[in-house]
Amino acid sequence: MPAPRMPRIDLWPVAVRSAELLRGTLVRCGPGHRLVGWPESPGVRLQALAPWGSESRIAVLDTAAWAWGALRAPGAVLDFGTGGQRAGGSRAPMTRIHEFAYSEDEIVDFGGFRVTTRVRTVTDLLRHAEQFTRQHRVACRLLLMEADQGRADLRDRIAHGRRQYRATALRRLDAL
Repeated sequence: MPAPRMPRIDLWPVAVRSAELLRGTLVRCGPGHRLVGWPESPGVRLQALAPWGSESRIAVLDTAAWAWGALRAPGAVLDFGTGGQRAGGSRAPMTRIHEFAYSEDEIVDFGGFRVTTRVRTVTDLLRHAEQFTRQHRVACRLLLMEADQGRADLRDRIAHGRRQYRATALRRLDAL
């Protein structure tokens, strides 16, 4: 039997959402909402982002780290990837679209909402975070603790991966 799927709160009328927030049935979850009875988990967090990221988008960078529970907030701007396809179509406010390419084993699907794996999220943060803050270092450590891959494997992956931002990623990895 498949796990129950959280209702799409973003499809509820605004008045109903507002009333349920006041009643306490809904609580904030990042910039979105979740039902109070649904504990925060990667799938619930991703579904709370439904108004900003469509099911064709992949949560990346800070947004992915937040979905995995490694950051307290997904950031002022939500980061989504296209899986290597062109970023056409309309863009929701508060979003930034990246045309990063991913293999199927670097993406986890939570009921139609997708996020990069923990290891790929760390790799992306090491390579692409505009400012690598203390929160990013802590998030990377937390994500690596939960992943099946150690720092030596990650160092090897970065060293033998794409050349773009390799030196920056290796320097940041050493700072962890």
